Amino acid sequence: MNGSKEGIQSPLSFHEPSTTAWIEYTSPDGRAYYYNRNTKTTTWEKPDELKTPQERDSVWREYSKDGRPYWYNTVTKKSTWTRPDVFKSQSTTIVQPHANTNISRDTSRPPRATSSRSKSPTRNQQSLRQNESRGSRSRPSESSAALVDDHQLPRREYRTAEEAENAFIDMLKRYKVCGDWSWEKMLRAVVNDPDYRALKTLPERKSAFNRYISTAQETEREQREHEKRKQRQDFFAMMDTLPVSEYTRFRKIKHLAKDHAAFCAVPTEKERVQLFEAYMDEHIKQLNDERRKLRSNFVQEAVEELGVLPVSARWKDVKERLMEKFGDRLMPILQLGLSVLDFMDVYDQIIADAEKRDLSQRKHEKDLLFRQQRLNREKFQQLLKEHSDQFTPSSTWSEFYPQIKHDPRYLAMLGQPGSTPLDLFWDAIELLSDEFYNERKRLELLMHDNKFSMQVDTSLDSVREFAQKHSAIPESHLGYIYQQLIIKAKRRKEEEEERRLRHRRRLLDDFKYQLYDLEPPLHSDTQWESEHARISALPEFKDIDDEKACREVFDMVMERVRERAQVKARKRRDSEPRKRSRSPVAAVTIAAEDTADKRTRRQSDASNYSSELEEGEMV
Repeated sequence: MNGSKEGIQSPLSFHEPSTTAWIEYTSPDGRAYYYNRNTKTTTWEKPDELKTPQERDSVWREYSKDGRPYWYNTVTKKSTWTRPDVFKSQSTTIVQPHANTNISRDTSRPPRATSSRSKSPTRNQQSLRQNESRGSRSRPSESSAALVDDHQLPRREYRTAEEAENAFIDMLKRYKVCGDWSWEKMLRAVVNDPDYRALKTLPERKSAFNRYISTAQETEREQREHEKRKQRQDFFAMMDTLPVSEYTRFRKIKHLAKDHAAFCAVPTEKERVQLFEAYMDEHIKQLNDERRKLRSNFVQEAVEELGVLPVSARWKDVKERLMEKFGDRLMPILQLGLSVLDFMDVYDQIIADAEKRDLSQRKHEKDLLFRQQRLNREKFQQLLKEHSDQFTPSSTWSEFYPQIKHDPRYLAMLGQPGSTPLDLFWDAIELLSDEFYNERKRLELLMHDNKFSMQVDTSLDSVREFAQKHSAIPESHLGYIYQQLIIKAKRRKEEEEERRLRHRRRLLDDFKYQLYDLEPPLHSDTQWESEHARISALPEFKDIDDEKACREVFDMVMERVRERAQVKARKRRDSEPRKRSRSPVAAVTIAAEDTADKRTRRQSDASNYSSELEEGEMV
């Protein structure tokens, strides 16, 4: 925008050409807007009636953002912050209204601006109406002073923007602008000063003013704080000269210091009370610190007097000793000095220290004992290692004990808690047994890979020669390993013999059952020689391949056949008397005989059945 709008803030500045109804105003943010008195409308766009001929013919349009003007080309659709040449030559005249100018007041609210980019500045229009209503007065108002055209007042030129800003700040200082001043108040005071126009644009002036106000407020705040600190120091110094105790109240100080300069320098009663309370807090804290320090010194003297006490020291004896030394210092608890409670605290502290020392000593002794017991176990384990070449997995404590019963390392183990010498011995034997077992397994694997057959009659020299050739088993271990291999070979041979015998018994049982199933069956008078041809043709006979064993089975079967024939004959003979006799006496006699015969037969059958099973199992 042109220079005529700078420094003008609604409603302090406006254009009022006599031939147009449009009036130009500046919003608080520095943007120009226009008001039509006839149509009661506002707009951000500059009306054609106010434009210069160059502006009417130009394709550029002027706008403002945050108080900073920019220009928009309606043809190229581009905007720029640089003022086009067509606007550099234009000049607008600001007309200051006379005091007797009659401006009609429109009580209706001005409508919104016709521009779609922003809302209408209603406040500025209202201010305008207020200024118009006041325009009929004989004397212009204070705000009317701002309506003077910048070009009609003298302006100082400065070479740089920094010099111009410094001149503007110096001007504010000359007028003693404070941190609580507003922009309007400052403007009324300095608008006619030439240095007010040292900065050419309104945003620059407002920015400098805001920085000055911030600095002034900070300076005033620091000054107030300095004054408060000075008042606090003087007030505290005054309090030091007065007779003050920890129970003193403010009304007493107010009576004593009512004419004192430091007391009167504090402006309000509330601040005086606050300073008094702050001083009393520090004073009481200082008194308490002194009392604690003095009491601590007394307690330290009592501790030094008692020195180191045993854990068994009694309070009665300690109290008498302290009373003899510090009895003259005993005073009530709330006053300076010592009390019996302090003596009790000293006693508790010393006894607690004695208990800690005693506990620490016991722990130290326990650790030493535990360490010594561990060393004794390690020495005994070393003793076992020295005799390890004499051990085998089958060694016993009774064999080893006579060799070590007088050794100091064994005697040192007696009576101490934890593992006993016997426990350590069996632990060593268990580890040795695992070692022998692993060595035997490795040797057996090597024998299997090299097709070395271990039999019952294999000699120790053969095993030793094989072990030396294929493994690194110690010579001292070979004897026990050889014995284990022989035991294992014997067990294997016994198992093979047992399997062979079971197989032979199964073949004999099959042959026996086949004799029972012969067709025609065997009779009680059958002889081996007469049935030899038929029996020798049986597959079971051929599988046994032992005629003597088969003859024994045949004899057992024939004995069983004869027993069965006798049982059948007895039953047949016993049934005939019951058919011939029908008398009661004869019937009773026959029944008794039958009962006795049945009992005898049951016993005979049981014995024969048991004998048969036993014989069958033993074959």
